[in-house]
Amino acid sequence: MSHTRPAGIETGAHFPSYNFSPGHHVTRLLRDVLSPMRDGTMLAMDILRPVEEDRYPVILVRTPYDKVRFFASPMRRPFLDRMAARGYVVAVQDCRGRFNSDGAFDPYRQEHDDGFDTIEWIAKQAWCDGNVGMIGRSYEGQTQWFAAAKAPPALKAIVPFCSPPGNAFANEPIWGGAMTLASAEWAFALGRRTFQLPDLNTLLEKEHPYFEASPLSTMGEAAGTYSPFWEEWLRHPLMDEFWQSCGYDQYHPSMTVPALNVTGWWDLNFSGAIDNFVEMRRKGAGQRARQGQRLVIGPWPHWPNIWQSRNDVDFGEDALVDLDGYTARFLDFWLRGDTGNGLDEEAAVHIFVLGANEWWSANEWPLPGTEFQALYLDSNGAANTHDGDGCLRFDLPESPGHDSYISDPSDPIRTVFNMHDGPVDDRVVTGRPDILCYTTDAFTELTDIVGPVELDLYASSSAPDCDWHVRLVDVHPDGCARFLSRGVLRARFRSGFDSLNFPEPNRIHNYKIDLGAVGIRLLPGHRLRVEICSSWFNRFDVNAQTGADNWMTSTLTPISATQRIYHTPHEASRIILPFIRPTLSS
Repeated sequence: MSHTRPAGIETGAHFPSYNFSPGHHVTRLLRDVLSPMRDGTMLAMDILRPVEEDRYPVILVRTPYDKVRFFASPMRRPFLDRMAARGYVVAVQDCRGRFNSDGAFDPYRQEHDDGFDTIEWIAKQAWCDGNVGMIGRSYEGQTQWFAAAKAPPALKAIVPFCSPPGNAFANEPIWGGAMTLASAEWAFALGRRTFQLPDLNTLLEKEHPYFEASPLSTMGEAAGTYSPFWEEWLRHPLMDEFWQSCGYDQYHPSMTVPALNVTGWWDLNFSGAIDNFVEMRRKGAGQRARQGQRLVIGPWPHWPNIWQSRNDVDFGEDALVDLDGYTARFLDFWLRGDTGNGLDEEAAVHIFVLGANEWWSANEWPLPGTEFQALYLDSNGAANTHDGDGCLRFDLPESPGHDSYISDPSDPIRTVFNMHDGPVDDRVVTGRPDILCYTTDAFTELTDIVGPVELDLYASSSAPDCDWHVRLVDVHPDGCARFLSRGVLRARFRSGFDSLNFPEPNRIHNYKIDLGAVGIRLLPGHRLRVEICSSWFNRFDVNAQTGADNWMTSTLTPISATQRIYHTPHEASRIILPFIRPTLSS
């Protein structure tokens, strides 16, 4: 007898490779080609194209990070050169108000129409055969979805790497109601047209003094700069029409494009790829869009497919894959009609399972055969710190109990956020008494947990508002606690982000907290841990806990609060995990 995964999952799979031809075209680079938008604003793009006068499919990048810099990147230029030599036109455009493009930069809100107009203009050029695809990472990934929202007929496929989701409160710039301070640094670093940093690669690598400014409305002055769009953000503490105009998830039902969604387990925009894959599979406009979705999750941070190891953890030689080849294969299939390259015979989902250090493939997410099971939080009332008595159990607590800690906004939990990070060791901060830790017993056999994760929390606060920060970690036999996933919810938003629903002080309320997803094989001797606290600085802003309607501009004096997490038969706080159970075969 042997153990296998459920039907529909291939374990130990090889990531798809594609020996795409090097191409024979001689190419040239055209600088500052201007394209008009519907309001007359001219946007600039650099175009790499074959010298032969002919019509070709076009790969478009729309970036706020300087088209010249994009073409100069040693990580990107070889792929662009190769695609152009194979008979593609590569166009890289500065977004409105960035570098050589006219207008003023207004993130998110301008990209729907500008993306549509750019694609329509390209499709009419003598060098375009009417087929346009898009590629790019992070904000460049979002510009693809914004363009897809308006369904330009010429847009046939997109390849968003590490794209945030299409809801401004789901990850960027606000996550669960808490402002990500990376968004503030990003706003200040971009300036009006050009970077205000000598090297953009240093973005989000260290803690800046202006992060200490409170409220958020004083941060620009503390940073010695001014960002009009940042100031506008701070005037909108709810998911109102302004933030709706910054999103795209409401457009999924009208989107017609297949997409290759790529992310890494430690990507700061992790949820975008999964959300878009799932929503387009459910709601996309037509079978082509729904069946054309692909999902790749690797053992990577915000820069996919560069490092084999992070934070002293080596993921093995399979961690790095032929991602360029897979991208080319995807584009060849949808833009050149190369339907014989086998893409449609490949699984739609490819994920790297940590611990097993191998790729799994399937055709759906969550994976076939996923069994969602609750682990309940429990303790004898002293779950504070990683040395406390907090435990995770498969059984419902038999008697009432709770744990408590003091949340002091003047002394937040501090850990420098770095978007290059991977499975960091949380013990640096979990020795503090204002972090509750709930840990399983050691697993005695291989246990696969792969899929979405949610915390169903019962909690109270003595304050009129607070944050619930939750992290899931893999505790190794040597005690190190490697980060797996996180979630956050500002208490006022427990019923949704479009209205305020402040918790009643000292009353138990229920909170559903999305922790994203995990892909981990727990080896014998490993344990799982849930960490709960009320601040995580500088990844997020600190909740002053005053209950001010607009916390981003309020000058009310922050207040400390007593927080309680409940584990009773009726208020049973629990984490819901996706188990992939082995089946026996002869």
